[in-house]
This record gives sequence, structure tokens and C-alpha cells, in this order.
Amino acid sequence: MSNVKKVTARQFQHGFGKLADQLKPGQTLHVTKHGKPHGYYTRVGSRPVKMPDFWANLQKLRYSPKVGDHLLKKYFDDSLS
Repeated sequence: MSNVKKVTARQFQHGFGKLADQLKPGQTLHVTKHGKPHGYYTRVGSRPVKMPDFWANLQKLRYSPKVGDHLLKKYFDDSLS
């Protein structure tokens, strides 16, 4: 964790915008409160996350579209409505 900058909780709260802008992706702020560790803030990279192509994967495994429909209904039907 040599890439860590220490700040107090007060500095973090009042100067968040400026502190966050100064960090490079992957850099971390170590936040302390009354001299004790309180938390960490790490700036994430701007690299987009590639979602898997579920349909293409099913086709490669030679499954029919009915399998995908079944899985959606079984595991996600309630959360999609």
C-alpha cells in the first residue's frame, strides 16, 4: 500500500471533490478519525466493464433459446418486473 495518501475524516468530508480529482485510477486515500483507521477510498479506473454475451455462450454450447428463457424465468423473473 505504498500508493496510499492519508487524510483525516474531516479533510475527506470537506475536500472530497478536490481529493478525488487529485487521485489517479487505482490510487487510495486512507481515511483516519481521531488518529485511528476509519476507511479507504480508492478511485476506480474508467475502463468499461465488458458484459458476457450470454446468448453467444449458449449458442457455442449448442443450447436452444428455450434454455435461456427458462433460466431467466427461474432466477430473474421476480426482479425484472
